[in-house]
Amino acid sequence: MKKSAPILAFCALVALLTAGVSPSPSAVSAVCRVASDPLRRLLVFASSPFPFPLFEVALLLLPAVFVYAAVRSAPRVFFRRVLSFSGVLFSLFLLLSVLPSRRAAPPDPTPPADAELTSFAVWLSEGANAAEATLPPAPGRGTPPARPSAAELSGAVTAALRAANLAPIPPFRVKATLFPRLLSRLGLLGYHAALTGEAVIDPGAPAYTLAFTAAHEAAHQAGILPEGEASYAAYVALAASPDPALRYSGLAGALDAVLPLLSSPSREAILSSLSPRVREDLFLFDAILPTGNPASAVREGNAAAIRLRGGDSSPSYDLFPILACRRFLADAAGDAVDPTAIY
Repeated sequence: MKKSAPILAFCALVALLTAGVSPSPSAVSAVCRVASDPLRRLLVFASSPFPFPLFEVALLLLPAVFVYAAVRSAPRVFFRRVLSFSGVLFSLFLLLSVLPSRRAAPPDPTPPADAELTSFAVWLSEGANAAEATLPPAPGRGTPPARPSAAELSGAVTAALRAANLAPIPPFRVKATLFPRLLSRLGLLGYHAALTGEAVIDPGAPAYTLAFTAAHEAAHQAGILPEGEASYAAYVALAASPDPALRYSGLAGALDAVLPLLSSPSREAILSSLSPRVREDLFLFDAILPTGNPASAVREGNAAAIRLRGGDSSPSYDLFPILACRRFLADAAGDAVDPTAIY
């Protein structure tokens, strides 16, 4: 415990500073540049060469390590080592989960007017229809994947994110989970492992969601931790892509987020204007989401992680359509030079 005390103290101090005790956003930004960015770059650099998620491999090996330590150590020594190891891991998780989320003042959460949201949804539906019309037929339901493999998808979405110039550090790689059935049962399309810096997706999710999920998790990997802002970064990157498959995923992902905010008549009118395959995609996504206890537990855990970063769980996700609509309005007015200008 004595050896791990400095790590515990440092992580707790920096996490508290970044979670809102800091005197100014500029001070927090400085802490991010000095501590968070180099550490995140190091983790991503170390984990990127491996084609599989190191986080999931570690979870598989951890029980064996604990059994070995229990056999080789006296009970008191083993208990002390477990406490020390768990404390260091939790502190690093706290540090990596909280640090990059407070670079500046949070975006304005004021929602656009109903007419503005409706105009944005109409624009998204027209763009999604146009992009979908260029995509080839796919076996089964919905649209085909944007890329045939996770490795190719990773290269495409990380390049798009880097071009969008929204991330504090460059994203490196998106990986496919080793446990797709488990993620599906838990209601997860993907996740970001803070301890290893890895962005992971479920390749078995509906095809049209894969590029958006990969870009969202890669945005987390690149230091954008608030959920709504990570989705906004994914949308900006994909919607501007010249590739129709990536563009379709970005537009359809935004449309999926905007539709619940519209009035019933507007929502029904927009749904009826969609091509059959776009409509099928949106309903396919709703159909695969589980409603059992495991999914509820994951949602609660995710909500707790969002609160840890200084936000409220629902507004954190709801910020995405607000930011995306704000960008659409600024573009329409000819004012959006920088993607961050709408903040």
